[in-house]
Amino acid sequence: MKKFILAVAVLATISTSAVAENNYKPEAMSVATEINYAFDGANTDAGFQLPNYGAKVRLFLDDNWVVRLNLGLGVNSNKDITYDTNADDEEIEITSTETTTTFSIMPGFEYHFNNFDRISPYVGAELGFRTGSTKTVDENEDADTRSEVKNPLFGFTINAVSGVDVYLCKGLYVGAELGLGYNLTNNKRSSSVFESGKDKTETDGNSSKKVSSFGFHVTPTLRIGWFF
Repeated sequence: MKKFILAVAVLATISTSAVAENNYKPEAMSVATEINYAFDGANTDAGFQLPNYGAKVRLFLDDNWVVRLNLGLGVNSNKDITYDTNADDEEIEITSTETTTTFSIMPGFEYHFNNFDRISPYVGAELGFRTGSTKTVDENEDADTRSEVKNPLFGFTINAVSGVDVYLCKGLYVGAELGLGYNLTNNKRSSSVFESGKDKTETDGNSSKKVSSFGFHVTPTLRIGWFF
């Protein structure tokens, strides 16, 4: 939070020290793209949140109304190799690979208050969906065994947002945003496949979990964007 406050202070200093002699704000039907960094990060146990880094597209309908779309796609993979010996005292490798894939989409809108030359505060709302899964694969070629476990999840959120854009020059801006709302994460039943030689066994997990929360889920976000 201290970093977020410092970033906002820097933005305010930049905006107040600049002399606005031109219209730096986007014209009607301008399209903006931006990248953002959320200081809280992603925590699926606490509910649905976007990843640390994200991207957004905005369409400026006029001086006040903006439609927005946040998209997220992430793939993370870790592979561990354990070295052991078999009954013949030969070295073997046992591998374990964990891959997490997530996709999120969050459409929304903003209403801007254009009372300043370079500063554009706004309020708005967004609706978000997130889907993903974690797959863990363990393989032992010497024993001719392979196991695969999939853990799918689905997330939903609805947020109210408030933020500000600070236009550094024509076509370039930085900004900050806060949001609050309702979050739901559904960790569904897992599915497992175990193979030993030519034999295959498929089973489903015996549990699932839903985590929901409502209130001031504030996620400070610093953004930089450009429009054309």
